Amino acid sequence: MRTVLKKILTAMRGGVNELGEAVVDGQGNRILEQELRDAEHELKQAKQELASLMAEAASLARQIRTEQDSASKREGDARKALAAGQEELAREVAERIVGHERRTTELTQTRELLQQRIAGLKERVQRAEKQLADYRRELQVVKTNERVLRTTAQIDTNINSNQSSLGTAKDTLERIRERQAREEDRQTASATLEKELTGADLDEKLKAAGIDGDKDSVNDVLARLKGNPAQ
Repeated sequence: MRTVLKKILTAMRGGVNELGEAVVDGQGNRILEQELRDAEHELKQAKQELASLMAEAASLARQIRTEQDSASKREGDARKALAAGQEELAREVAERIVGHERRTTELTQTRELLQQRIAGLKERVQRAEKQLADYRRELQVVKTNERVLRTTAQIDTNINSNQSSLGTAKDTLERIRERQAREEDRQTASATLEKELTGADLDEKLKAAGIDGDKDSVNDVLARLKGNPAQ
């Protein structure tokens, strides 16, 4: 019993899979178009994220320049303090310089990592755009082929069927020929009947047998005239 139930469940799963595949096959173009629209939406989001990261990288670059400018200015201040014999003041300024340089290093490292990520994202976006364009072209080819196949099937179904224009034209031609044949038969029968009623058919039969009544009568008249010349 368990074996039977297992086979039934397996058959049901197989039927569901076949139904799903049939739906996918029947709606393939529509599914592909939706998938491409989804991909375009995802690509748009990726571009927005990339633009945001590039803006952040630009902001980091400005912060780095600010820290570098501040460090350069403080170096000038420290030199002036040393020149004035204010070593403690120069040390305090030097501590500020160290802070600027440390922040410059941290910001530079962060920006470099960000630039690497941006470069990777740019490559992915470019690759995705190329693939999307290729798929768009392939979709156009597939849709064109689908129209060709559909048109061919329609031609095979309509033109080769008995209900097509060519099929009905053939039937009409056959009816015309049949009507003409019936008319020819009617005319032939009418002519035959006319000959039978007037005796023309008998005369034709006599002529066919070598017996010509009119010719024989003429010969008789000539023979009589020859035998009885005029006085």
